[in-house]
Amino acid sequence: MPPTNKKNSKPIFKADIPFTETTWPEVSAKDQDVILDLLCDLLTPLSHHRKTHIQPSRGKKRKRKANPDPENLDTAPPPPPEIGNHILVGLNSVTRHLEALVARTTPATLTAHTSTEEQAGQATNPNSNSNTTPLTLLIIPHSAPSSSAAHAHLPTLLHLSHLAQTSDPTSPTTPPPRLITLAPSSSPKLASALHVPRVSALGILSSAPGTSALLAYVRENIGAVECKWIDESLKGEWRGAKVGVTVPVPGR
Repeated sequence: MPPTNKKNSKPIFKADIPFTETTWPEVSAKDQDVILDLLCDLLTPLSHHRKTHIQPSRGKKRKRKANPDPENLDTAPPPPPEIGNHILVGLNSVTRHLEALVARTTPATLTAHTSTEEQAGQATNPNSNSNTTPLTLLIIPHSAPSSSAAHAHLPTLLHLSHLAQTSDPTSPTTPPPRLITLAPSSSPKLASALHVPRVSALGILSSAPGTSALLAYVRENIGAVECKWIDESLKGEWRGAKVGVTVPVPGR
């Protein structure tokens, strides 16, 4: 039998980050079911209002009447539930809100580099960052958001937003916000409770009414996000070099 020529695998050395990695809170299956039920009870009035009083668009322009019917004015739909003004639906909405919260304590040297286009956008839309109410809950219906590029920034922004609030002497002291990961099967249930096609992220503001039972359960059973690398980097200490070693497996 001819000898096989096998090359010895050499270890690969790579420089690694010397800071502690972000720890996502673990949510048991039981806690997920309880939290999902409490969320659906909180959001179902929005679905009922949208189904009853809001007609879906048919894609056609409606001709405007010069003189509206006084009878139609008398039968105007009731206002939507108040909870609708205190939630954020979607990754983009949640990310923009967290960025606005963090920007309150951004150093002036960083804000000076803002592009003229961004400044013009803020000037034309003065209400874009006007709502600086902190988040108390952030719900992600994803099986493994820690390994998802679309969700990787959320723990950092959530932690920084709480630091921005605690550093403001005018802001009241509140518990840190909670990041809750739910099973992907919960997304259709949340979408049905909101009467929207899909829910990729759901943020609940601290001003949201009727959330006392939900907050009490979450704060008692779910821990806060741990972004120790942020606190370590803010100290400005030299942590030395960290080298990661990877040994390739032959045949793979």
